[in-house]
Amino acid sequence: MAAEPLKDDQKTLLINGVKHRVETGLSVAAALTSIGCADFSIDAAGAGRGLFCGMGVCNECLVTIDGKTSQRSCMTQVQDGMRIDWQASKPDIAEPALQDLKPIPENIPHFDVDVMIVGAGPGGLGAAISAAEAGARVTLVDERHTLGGQFYKQPNTPTAVSSIDGDRQAADGRDLIGQARALGVTILPGVTVWGAGQDGTATVISCLGPDGAFYCRPRMLVIATGAYERPNAVPGWTLPGVMTAGAAQTLLRSYGTVPGKRILIAGNGPLNIQVAAEIVKAGTEVVALVERGSAPWSKPIEALALLRLDPALAIKGMRELVRLERAGVDVAWQSQVVSITGHGKVEKALVRGPKGDTEFEIDTVLLGGDFASSSELSRLLGCAHRVGADGQLRAECDGEGMSSRPDVYIIGEARRFAGAQVALAEGRLAGRAIARKLGLTVHSATSHERKLTRATSFQQSLWQLFASQTPTLTVPDDVLVCRCESVQMGTLKAAARQGPPDIATLKRLTRAGMGRCQGRYCSPTLTALTAHPINETVGVLAPQMPLRPLPLAALAVEKPEWGGHKRALLPDRPPIPHGATLPLKEAATVVIGGGIAGLSTAMFLARAGEDVIVLERGFPGGLASGGNAGSLHAQLLSFDHGARAEAGGGPAAQSLPLQKDSIALWQRLQDELGVDFEMKITGGLMVAETEAQMRFLEEKTSLERQQGIECHVIGRAELNALEPLLSTDLIGAAYCPQEGKINPLVATRHVQDAAVAAGAQIFDRTEVQAIVRLDAGFEIQTSRGTIRAGRIINAAGAFASRIGAMLGLKVPVFGAPLQMVVTEAAAPAISHLVAHADRHLTLKQAANGNFIIGGGWTAGLDPVHSHPRPIFSSLEGNLWVAQHVVPGLRKLHVIRSWAAMNINIDGAPILGEHPDMPGFFNAVTSNGYTLGPIVGQITADLVRRRDPGRDLSAFSISRFKGGQP
Repeated sequence: MAAEPLKDDQKTLLINGVKHRVETGLSVAAALTSIGCADFSIDAAGAGRGLFCGMGVCNECLVTIDGKTSQRSCMTQVQDGMRIDWQASKPDIAEPALQDLKPIPENIPHFDVDVMIVGAGPGGLGAAISAAEAGARVTLVDERHTLGGQFYKQPNTPTAVSSIDGDRQAADGRDLIGQARALGVTILPGVTVWGAGQDGTATVISCLGPDGAFYCRPRMLVIATGAYERPNAVPGWTLPGVMTAGAAQTLLRSYGTVPGKRILIAGNGPLNIQVAAEIVKAGTEVVALVERGSAPWSKPIEALALLRLDPALAIKGMRELVRLERAGVDVAWQSQVVSITGHGKVEKALVRGPKGDTEFEIDTVLLGGDFASSSELSRLLGCAHRVGADGQLRAECDGEGMSSRPDVYIIGEARRFAGAQVALAEGRLAGRAIARKLGLTVHSATSHERKLTRATSFQQSLWQLFASQTPTLTVPDDVLVCRCESVQMGTLKAAARQGPPDIATLKRLTRAGMGRCQGRYCSPTLTALTAHPINETVGVLAPQMPLRPLPLAALAVEKPEWGGHKRALLPDRPPIPHGATLPLKEAATVVIGGGIAGLSTAMFLARAGEDVIVLERGFPGGLASGGNAGSLHAQLLSFDHGARAEAGGGPAAQSLPLQKDSIALWQRLQDELGVDFEMKITGGLMVAETEAQMRFLEEKTSLERQQGIECHVIGRAELNALEPLLSTDLIGAAYCPQEGKINPLVATRHVQDAAVAAGAQIFDRTEVQAIVRLDAGFEIQTSRGTIRAGRIINAAGAFASRIGAMLGLKVPVFGAPLQMVVTEAAAPAISHLVAHADRHLTLKQAANGNFIIGGGWTAGLDPVHSHPRPIFSSLEGNLWVAQHVVPGLRKLHVIRSWAAMNINIDGAPILGEHPDMPGFFNAVTSNGYTLGPIVGQITADLVRRRDPGRDLSAFSISRFKGGQP
């Protein structure tokens, strides 16, 4: 039989090898929904997932499209002939059918713009129109392919056009979009804003569009990124068929698609009522509407206030409720979903209300309400935020939307959740204020102020009406709280009981918040478990670039190389308050610094029966020891030998025996403690691509063998046999079987636990402010009181120079902020630790499949909070080297980058008692994680006046008397 001819309004897709015809204009997620497919993605644990947020935030609706992995189906439009395949939870970059995600760019262009607006919803459109009306040149970017945001969703298909014909909401949005276009606003749809930084005094916004990456330098920036739904975790909330109410509304209003046949809607707020009414109007059964709040008629005062402020909207809402009841929808007030169950997809939901529990047989659950501001961009820029009464961060802005940065305006839901009309009015005001700053003429108009006042009052009354007194259900231990990394509530609670830790430590210990969504859904749970007061820097997960997963290849641009580390000023930032004074007044030995060197020292001293305490300014393992890439180096890095090496390379070479012995000590400690450091001695490869680099490696390995390091040069054939996925341009490598990797996120905590178990006491959030030399010992003044010590061990890492200066000692240690990058997880592909003979690179694949990419690329300092932060040029250069060595990385996305303050000396540690200050010991090293335990063991021996069994003269601070390193 001949195939039915394709209609003009249809596209042909090949879904898992089977042809399907779908309507033109659909997103891939909508197309899959239209054919009844809810379980088309796979999570980190191998379980089925489907569409959840519907707006590109959760990154759960991933499929492989035309051979390109991890494509967000909700953000991708169907194209005729498109091939859509389910992908493994860890794609195999060795698979020839998989394609590079983007071509490697020669450079990334920069554009200067007057006004840049991020987000084309009500706030962004309002700001664009007002600024453009005054004559400003406006560039409006939005991640979606159509404008309007979540409120003014525009229909993309003929079915959607007919289904919302005459809809006022869509029409109003269409009119605003038309005004913006008519005013000459430059509109760039399909653009993801993934980061932000500074170029001197200029703000730089990093973007990825259909044609590749680019940077914008706006004179004025408007952040109108809106909000997203963040429902509470319940059993079964990760099943295919569970999605947010907003996702379902997008399917319906934008694509004319309904996500199921028997639907239950649950949560809090008026959006759920609207979505239920729209689904019923579309002819699909809504089995129940489950609302945590009370019925509006049970609050007559609040209902009348709403009616006075906007009679039309209030009456519309009541009519929708009446229609739902007439359609047979079970409306359950003061109720909530207890659990969702099913075999691989939604089948039942248990609802608890005033009259008890009721079970519903359904195929779809929509979880609506519980909105959170998309504040990642404003926080990345360092704009001030405060904690609101609801416990959420809110941007601090004036009445026109200006943030704490005069060139940045934050409006609408990005500032705090307040509804579309508030966002629209704020956008109008912000656009006018920006135009005035640009020196343009703005005519007086008080109508926007009046509209904002009225809309704000309406929203306040609306949420008073829907305020819920229903207690939030306790999350069972076996429920996945971190959706990305499949971390259960019980895992989080167990880790929190050990602390209570700060949120960053809890993240490191459990991996919660490390996935593609960067903790947008699990962060409230982590915050609640840490029990620390929150502000814009403490108690919340810090935003990390990229703000959305980004094709690694899109940023890979070759950069010049340099020697060694680039030094930087140490950050100045206020201490984290503790609130309690130290519970003791003296100790035999005080270790200053709770990184791996300080914790190891405390552990060995305590094991020997010594009285020892650790003072840590922040939280143990919170800086370099928690922020490094976890490489265990036995051979020299390329810039620690030869012409580029500091101090001629001699100090680094003398440290090689320490590195070898410390790796062995790491192994013994893992066995002794009976814990898993996630440590593997896989061997290390330093690859070469030229004959000159091979000669360099021959010379380097000869020196290393003299120091007891097993390292030799191998050729192309042997290299290919060891790592077949490395670039074919590589002609050989230095191979060191003693190298490997470790997970510093867990290893540091295990050493800390061992120190405490042996009797050491560790005090976090305790900043050392001054030290006074006494006749017998020292007096240490801290942010939590004064303590006396017989001996001091300076293990403050990059800050060791400041500790020495308190006693008038010069400790020549410098800060060197470095960055790391991590990709999405992939199937096992690279087993060795990989470095390069002439470029800054360390690369390894972690046990969970992520590639961790580092190598000494310089980071910067956050201009507001002084935290180390990745910089664009280093990201570009680091990623270029990584894909140059492992071409398969072009098939993957970068999901996170971070930076930590590393230590720069002269290539060797500073160990031992200071000759001019008896009782003051240094325990500082620039290869800190590899050397951490051996530094601790040696220092403990020296403090106890025991022979460490090796010549330490090369590591004495006396070597600097002739000059600086």
